[in-house]
Amino acid sequence: MQRISMEAHVKNILSKVLVILLLGVAACSKENVEDVAFKARGQQYDLIVEGGINSVLRNQYIKLSKPSFHPDSLPQPINDAEVIVNDGLRANLFKLTSTPGVYSGQVQNQRYNRPYTLTVKYNGKEYSAVDSLIQVVNIIDDFIPFSIYRYPDKSLEISIPKHTFGFLTSSKWHISYQNQPGWNPAKFDSVSNYTYTHAFGAPNSIYPLVNQKRKESITESDFVTLYKFSLSDSYSKYLYSIFLETDWRGMFSGVPGKVTGNVSNGALGFFYVTDIDIRRYKVSELIEAK
Repeated sequence: MQRISMEAHVKNILSKVLVILLLGVAACSKENVEDVAFKARGQQYDLIVEGGINSVLRNQYIKLSKPSFHPDSLPQPINDAEVIVNDGLRANLFKLTSTPGVYSGQVQNQRYNRPYTLTVKYNGKEYSAVDSLIQVVNIIDDFIPFSIYRYPDKSLEISIPKHTFGFLTSSKWHISYQNQPGWNPAKFDSVSNYTYTHAFGAPNSIYPLVNQKRKESITESDFVTLYKFSLSDSYSKYLYSIFLETDWRGMFSGVPGKVTGNVSNGALGFFYVTDIDIRRYKVSELIEAK
């Protein structure tokens, strides 16, 4: 009996060791597969374009960066490119700012229904993109893309969904309040503060549409500032395709698609032109009963 017990004990130890070894091999294999998949890209991209032209401010901003092709590295700013935006009247040279990779210039920024053309010359190649300035549908009090609730203990909460569907036109919004900063086109790190109203329908129900909402405490004396951005048809389709590959992907999603921007010659990103309406509300005027 003691011998049988000893043999069972040894077998138990060996089986545990085998499991640990197998897990280690699987982890290494997974890491190698992911690393190979990351490196096995279908195309080489020389640069990424971010930013565009808005109808509110005279100073406009474009950001250029070099893509990263390794999971351990980040995109690097491009500081030696020539950046020109043609507003239909003249070609306007954008100059590098004190922020690496960010170029700034001035254009005629209220030429509605007219095309604006971006030209970038970098490393012996030329890239171009075109977008049109579409007039924004002004913000109305009957629809604002968030809710403010009063709870039984008198506390208030602002609830902002990231995506809403079924509108006549697609729009992008930036909502600032309390410590949430206002919109600044020179800053390219506030993507999480945007919310979107889509003319397209919600993704296929088989895809797990993540109910992404920001919820934070707020007071009656606070103010909420809304920035509503118009989107050209091509830009709204580009954003929708981005979200199909990011926010709305799940275990039943299909094979990742190829998201194509409007920059020629194989560059990534989208050069946009947008009209903006800005409104400011006091929280006490917006409270809804919960």
